[in-house]
Amino acid sequence: MKLGIDFGTTRTRVAAVIEGNYPLIGFLSEEGDAQDWYPSLIATQNGQAVFGLEAQRVQFDSGWELCRSFKRFLENQDPQTALAIGSLEFSLIEWLTRFFSAMRQDLMQRSNLEVPSRRPLQAMVGIPANANSNQRFLTLEAFRRAGFEVLGMINEPSAAGIEYAHRYRQSDLTGRREYVAVYDFGGGTFDVSVIRMTGDVHEVVASEGISRLGGDDLDEVLLGLTLSQPSLAEDTSKWIARSRLLNLCREAKESINPNTRKVAVDLGQVSLVGGEVLVPVAAFYQRCEPIIERTLQATAGTVRSALGETAEMQSLACVYLVGGSCELPVLARSLRERFGKRVRRSPYPSAATAIGLAIAAHRASGLQLCERFHRHFGVWRESEGGTHIAFDPIFSKGTSLPKNGQSSLVVTRRYRPVHNVGHFRFVECSHLGEAQLPRGDIVAWDQIFFPFDPQLGSESRLDSVPVTLWPDGAHHEVQEVYRCDSRGIIEVSISSPSTGIARDYRVRVGGRVKTAKGA
Repeated sequence: MKLGIDFGTTRTRVAAVIEGNYPLIGFLSEEGDAQDWYPSLIATQNGQAVFGLEAQRVQFDSGWELCRSFKRFLENQDPQTALAIGSLEFSLIEWLTRFFSAMRQDLMQRSNLEVPSRRPLQAMVGIPANANSNQRFLTLEAFRRAGFEVLGMINEPSAAGIEYAHRYRQSDLTGRREYVAVYDFGGGTFDVSVIRMTGDVHEVVASEGISRLGGDDLDEVLLGLTLSQPSLAEDTSKWIARSRLLNLCREAKESINPNTRKVAVDLGQVSLVGGEVLVPVAAFYQRCEPIIERTLQATAGTVRSALGETAEMQSLACVYLVGGSCELPVLARSLRERFGKRVRRSPYPSAATAIGLAIAAHRASGLQLCERFHRHFGVWRESEGGTHIAFDPIFSKGTSLPKNGQSSLVVTRRYRPVHNVGHFRFVECSHLGEAQLPRGDIVAWDQIFFPFDPQLGSESRLDSVPVTLWPDGAHHEVQEVYRCDSRGIIEVSISSPSTGIARDYRVRVGGRVKTAKGA
């Protein structure tokens, strides 16, 4: 059974491939109600952990500790980073694996997906376009450990573009208009990609992303307005858990329609003394303007970088709105003020990515998807005899990733070392400024230490060894070989043939000290 799985910050959606159709899978709650999404939720109590549907069932029960939006932890944590939820503590990859295992079991037992228990579940998995190598590895590995056969990983805006082409190819994509800007505003991240569509070839021309901007931030805005209403009992935020208040605000936000004048947040669901709080929708929209404006600027800049200012804009078929947060009426209105009639919201904005992933799983042999690096990835190096620090961009923003089945992208660096120990500090950034220095959104990746001096080859803690000038370095050559596969996962091999020392590393985000694989 082939599936498309969009692992979301607040909700996860699954679409299946059934006789050439791509229906969204429904899950049955404890009360027997059907819902077309799976809760991205973990709850713990007294050493017990429940996930997804079971966590949803107890979300308003006192005594349970809730963890929402845990997808956001993947951005800057190592797989073995410990995460405590209530009294339970596991590594991040263990929490993620347990969540996907619960979802797999519920797919088999508590959904409308009819599949024999022994039949493998093959999944095409979505990932944020601006996700780093660490997020991609974590997601891929957790799905595999949970028992899914992963067919591949596709950036979420690209998957939504596949759904768009499947739905509107005949009417929108002509010889004159072959570009689509996918505006993907989800629960935790925002991404925009301009995709050129020619037949079955989908090429990502330009992309931009904001890793921590989504519907969660809109929920925080509504919560702030709710707590500031004069009708609210004093110290409400002290005797009702913040996670439960945010959940109420999320539900109230999702009930907004074009005719809504006041947003009703019903505190009575979690408190015997709480009542209904009414927030003027105009005040809510006004507070949301800075968040929306950031997405508009990113979208306009990405379209401009891909198509230019004037004539090329005629080749833009539409700005396609996907992601659960796009259902907020003010978003479409704001985008139309900027892009006019080209704005089109998906009929199923929350499900477009999952459906596109299912289509890709079905048509994996015929669909050609050309992805690119969405940020610069490189390493700090010492220059001019160690008196200056320079940034060496290994994989530049816009570099095409290999297609599925193709060999990894390879970049090689060779040099003669100056010091006894190589200290490699990797960085990812959204832009490069003067002198090619990182600018914009900057994320520190791993720190790797490599022994240039062969006398340090057996040293297990190179990070504690003083870095000194090594005169013999002029007689030795060092080679770095960087490899990036179609999923965007980066590995590096560092070797010195003359000393016989060679080590392999998987590069991850977080700025932590890494040892060699297998060491």
